[in-house]
Amino acid sequence: MTASYEDIPTIAIIGGGVSGALTAFHLIQRDTPARIIIIDPRNDRGLGLAYSTPSLRHLLNVPAGKISALPDQPDHFLDWLRKNYDATATEKTFAPRAIFGRYIRSLLANTNGFKDEIATVTDIRRRHSGAILKLDNGYEVHADLIVLATGNFDPAGLPGIAKAASKSGLYFHNAWSPAAYKGLAPDATVVLVGTGLTGVDVVLRLRELGHRGKIIAVSRHGVFPNRHEDYTPQNVSAISLDTPATCIAYLRALRATIRGGVEWRAAIDSLRSLTNDLWLRLPLEEQKRFRRHLQRRWDVVRHRMAPAIADVIESELRDQTLEIREGHLDAVDIAPAGGLVTIRAREGKKSFHADRVINCTGPSMNYRRVPSALLQNLFARKFVTSGPLGTGLHCATNGALIDADGQASEIMFTLGPARLGDLLESIAVPEIRQQAADLGSTLKERLRQPAACVCEIATDTPVAKVVGEWVTA
Repeated sequence: MTASYEDIPTIAIIGGGVSGALTAFHLIQRDTPARIIIIDPRNDRGLGLAYSTPSLRHLLNVPAGKISALPDQPDHFLDWLRKNYDATATEKTFAPRAIFGRYIRSLLANTNGFKDEIATVTDIRRRHSGAILKLDNGYEVHADLIVLATGNFDPAGLPGIAKAASKSGLYFHNAWSPAAYKGLAPDATVVLVGTGLTGVDVVLRLRELGHRGKIIAVSRHGVFPNRHEDYTPQNVSAISLDTPATCIAYLRALRATIRGGVEWRAAIDSLRSLTNDLWLRLPLEEQKRFRRHLQRRWDVVRHRMAPAIADVIESELRDQTLEIREGHLDAVDIAPAGGLVTIRAREGKKSFHADRVINCTGPSMNYRRVPSALLQNLFARKFVTSGPLGTGLHCATNGALIDADGQASEIMFTLGPARLGDLLESIAVPEIRQQAADLGSTLKERLRQPAACVCEIATDTPVAKVVGEWVTA
């Protein structure tokens, strides 16, 4: 027995974080003639991982004047911030990330025309003109167009973690889990694996919760991100598009700009509008060279800390309550007095005590290995493939997913972190907001194309409600 929807297209957005929320917002703002459904297991649309933090000490690493969610309204967030949180905010204010999350939620709260489904999509099957989304609540949803907006995943597994270390509560794989901070003695020694922005967040959260013991940060490169400072903007890109497409040529051009008197932050930020264009010009071997030799250097100067946060980290390092130990993690084991962490440094292996170890290495970008039934099925069905460097998902320039045969999908698109399969920058709001706006236009235009036949749905399983309407057997 079968049933079919009336001839009104459905756009399913898988993921309700910033990427998914902004895509829905732009589709609605464009009066897109479609049902729009956001599917996510969490009931906190617009927050995602970064903006669901409970701590107001976790600040944005972009000032308020540069992080509007709407690319054509640069003061939109600043105006909202002044009206709803801090009347004294300026374009240089670094607002709490949780407040920015409320801002994104407010966009959806004032927008009608989409349906929520609290569920996880576990599989997608192609059907004629669209696809069937299988949900973990037993429902199936027909969609004509699909947006994969899954955001970030948990970190990749670390080598040398003893099973007993995880079971005992010595080691925590997820720095965002509340359990990572529970049952911790105030004077306990905590080891963080990683010195990126996640590690910075964990230091702040530990101190906020009353921890006063030693924090040891293990890092291969031994550096935290740099700090934001005021500078005179550089209006001309430090690396022009006619620069030879090699890492060394790019690096020489950047250094020449800085030697010419341009403050290094201004030089780095001058690249913002061209970063992905410059990246895509590099041959694959040059991209690999960048990943090996320059990626970490880029990260610490490009993704900088808010000044107030940098003050905290620098103070902790001076007081030696926070210590960096350079090396590769080798093992985390149970010891009689707690835990034992072993690293491989230049001078050989070193071991030291830990009462708790927290993985702060950041989200995994190997989408073939992340714990997602949906992605595992998409790879198995050859609907998607990894980017050229083995990370994220391979996409066309409009975000259409490219399958294992090299064909761009007509119905499946993505944005945000998944596009790091091809791009160098795709996780910050300035990139995501533009991708969401562009995708809104792309999907609306796609619906104008001649429609194929309406898909029929077998009613062996229930059919999920879509924008208030439903189909029964």
